[in-house]
Amino acid sequence: LKVPGSDFSAAHPFAFESPAAIAVPMCTKGMGALVRRMGAQRKSLEAILAEASRDQEASDSKLSLVDLLGIGIGTTIGSGVFVLTGKAIPIAGPAAVVAWILAGSVCLLSSLAYMELSARLPTKGSCYVFSYHCLGELVGVVGSVCLTMEYAMAGAGVARNWSVKMFQLTGAWYTWCYNGGSAPQVGCDEENDFFLDPLAALMCALCTAVVVLGTDMGKLVVNTFTMMKISLVIFLIVAGLTCWTGNMFESSETFAPKGAGGILSATSLLFFGFVGFDEVCCMASKAKDPAKVMPKALAGTLLGAALCSGLAQFALAGMVPYAQGQGDIPFEKAFDERGMHWASWFVGVAELALLPLVVLVSILPQPELWAAMAEDGLLPSVFCRRTRGVYRQGTVIIGCVFTLITLAVPFEVLWDVINVGVLLSFNLTNASLVQVRYGNGGQVRAPMVSALTWAMMGAAAVSGFALYHGIAAPLDAGTPVAWPLVACGLAGAVLAAGAAFAIWRFFEVQCDMADPAIFKAYGVPFVPALAMVCNFFLLATINVKSLGFFAAFAGFGVLLYVAKIGSNKSPPKQDGKLDDACVNVDVSEVSTADGGSEGNHV
Repeated sequence: LKVPGSDFSAAHPFAFESPAAIAVPMCTKGMGALVRRMGAQRKSLEAILAEASRDQEASDSKLSLVDLLGIGIGTTIGSGVFVLTGKAIPIAGPAAVVAWILAGSVCLLSSLAYMELSARLPTKGSCYVFSYHCLGELVGVVGSVCLTMEYAMAGAGVARNWSVKMFQLTGAWYTWCYNGGSAPQVGCDEENDFFLDPLAALMCALCTAVVVLGTDMGKLVVNTFTMMKISLVIFLIVAGLTCWTGNMFESSETFAPKGAGGILSATSLLFFGFVGFDEVCCMASKAKDPAKVMPKALAGTLLGAALCSGLAQFALAGMVPYAQGQGDIPFEKAFDERGMHWASWFVGVAELALLPLVVLVSILPQPELWAAMAEDGLLPSVFCRRTRGVYRQGTVIIGCVFTLITLAVPFEVLWDVINVGVLLSFNLTNASLVQVRYGNGGQVRAPMVSALTWAMMGAAAVSGFALYHGIAAPLDAGTPVAWPLVACGLAGAVLAAGAAFAIWRFFEVQCDMADPAIFKAYGVPFVPALAMVCNFFLLATINVKSLGFFAAFAGFGVLLYVAKIGSNKSPPKQDGKLDDACVNVDVSEVSTADGGSEGNHV
């Protein structure tokens, strides 16, 4: 179809397929056209399936379900077992085990959306592609910012955490404090890492080199390290249970010394022990039969992480009885207190040896994300040039950028900002699932569903923030419950449920629900609404300063996006094919996919 008054065809990838969408004059200069494009433009299913077909035809080695589980579990099991278990004991006592179950349940609510969307849209990009297809181009860019925080930025933070553990173990601090002094000192130590960290930067560079070497080398390293990490967790559980002290089930006061408030506070903390379970979604382009494998990989990652973390917490709680005024007590310290100094030393060294795996698997999906954006014309084409199945040039650039971030940006600043991105990406994915179920994937066919989805998210935000500050924060501080905020939170929850009910009652499901090969999430749109409330509740635990840092980072990303599309004189691609600049370097690897796929994914 020819758009009146323009010189390009309107049939696709950036999906102006409805009459209203075709009427948007994308080639027209001016801010109005730019704003309309950002809000209305969506990536079509045809383009997504063409990319999936192209990726499957690439000649590089593919990832099996075991490989994907290695990436997911290797990412997720880390700080949860080695750090957060020790932090949860002073907050909730032995009831921290219950907090792990609750935290895993909250993650499960959002994971259902990832499972279905990864089956319906089986290509690289995860939340970026889900949001671009269902919520619009601008929201897709925001989703990419969230994923960048969760992937490479998180890897930078973990690398700095690893170097601090190295300094503590060896007693040698190879850093340059910002204030010109020598570490360790106040503001330049394990608590406040305001220093230049060349050792962490070296670790980030080495992990980037492994990614550049390709899928075969990467999955060999990841699977080996993941098995070693699981073995270490099993050792912690068995050794901890042999040191059982007291009876945590003696009374409710013994099991949950701080009551429901302590469990709720611990749940808010332990949720972040599951961060990373969704990283496997961004590796869909390298997976064998991603539509079938990705939901299984997500479910297996979440189950494996919950099982390992929960059992480790149970062992630690049995080894270290709760005491009033107790500080953080990780496994190393607990073994020392039980006279097992050799176990303490072994755990410290093993953790130091295995933590680089988290850095590696955090960097691994970042080139895939930016390649997806480059193929869509939102980043320079250098990020989508593939050599022997690897985005080598893009990976090198990514590695250089995040190595510099690792060198200079404190982990203290990075951590909460990363968590903001994770929680926001969860909510965007839940909203995307509602949209695709009710016909708004690729284009807005039901404007009222779109409006109700955004209203549901807004009401969920009000509910989550109000309930946290009305109930959880006062209970944690030992102050009275703020009933006006509780009322506001409950009103927000009712409005979110009302929006979900209106979608369910007055609109028909528009996508394929009969294909047995596609995983279907349960309780849509009610479960996504509940997941949004829970995610915003957890988001409320993050301080305003970190929220501001994330807003600044996201604003910078949006400005780059506006500059990119504003300076692009060429019309958007309309045939689903790659630009010449994105084709593989090796001629034998160039995909010949011209369009859609045979699968009836939607």
